[in-house]
Amino acid sequence: MESGNKKIFISGTMKKYLFVYKTLLLLNWEALVEYRTSFFTKLFSSMLYSAYHVITILLLTSTVPSVFGWSRYELLLLASTYSVFIGFYHMIISQNMARLAEEIYFGRLDFLLLKPIDSQFSATFWIIDFISGTRIVVGLLLSWYFLQAMHLGVGFTEVVLYISAIALGLCILYSIWLSVISLTIFNPRLSNVVDLLFHISEIGRYPREMYKQVSVFIFAILIPFTFIMIPATRVLLHDFSARQALEAVGVCAVLSILARSIWKISLRSYTSASS
Repeated sequence: MESGNKKIFISGTMKKYLFVYKTLLLLNWEALVEYRTSFFTKLFSSMLYSAYHVITILLLTSTVPSVFGWSRYELLLLASTYSVFIGFYHMIISQNMARLAEEIYFGRLDFLLLKPIDSQFSATFWIIDFISGTRIVVGLLLSWYFLQAMHLGVGFTEVVLYISAIALGLCILYSIWLSVISLTIFNPRLSNVVDLLFHISEIGRYPREMYKQVSVFIFAILIPFTFIMIPATRVLLHDFSARQALEAVGVCAVLSILARSIWKISLRSYTSASS
């Protein structure tokens, strides 16, 4: 009986959060299309950013056939996969984290914490940037083109693994962001760490072999970021092993638990502007 009640509670909770997120999707979309000029300007800018990453690799490989063991088309595939990943990243993570850091700095986190839903959900999933979806579409089209150029086929298994790898990467990056920003509760003046995280997050667009040239200490810090993009690209290249999958899942699980713990502990020390 107790097990049945627990299942009903979990099911009810899931339906509640799905309804809330559906409502947020509608509200964010309405806010986006309210100003047409701004909508099309952002759309154009997003497409330019997507092209920028690919153009960078084209320029880099114009004089050398490979970089750190990656051929030109493999690097281009990595760049297009990065476009897909960064599209999801900006759509559901970056703006929420920037907003969270600002609320902590100005002592306005109460508004988020007093909502009748989980505080972490309220603080980190409220904004959805639909414009970034343009990068996802462009990245997928470019990935398909480069796969055709490399004569690589993609079946149902690769699609499932690719989506899973992207999701794991997003989970890892989300956990890193949440952990770092949660610590700013102890010292709100460190809110400019958001700018640093924006730049560090771009580490995933380069091959992991590139960072092995740095010191062991720095490479150890960068290891979680190398799990963000490489697995998804390896899946498309048919070079993704069970060992790599377990490593990515392990890193994701550890960082997720750590981020949740840091968030809960940090909230105990939070003081608002009025308290």
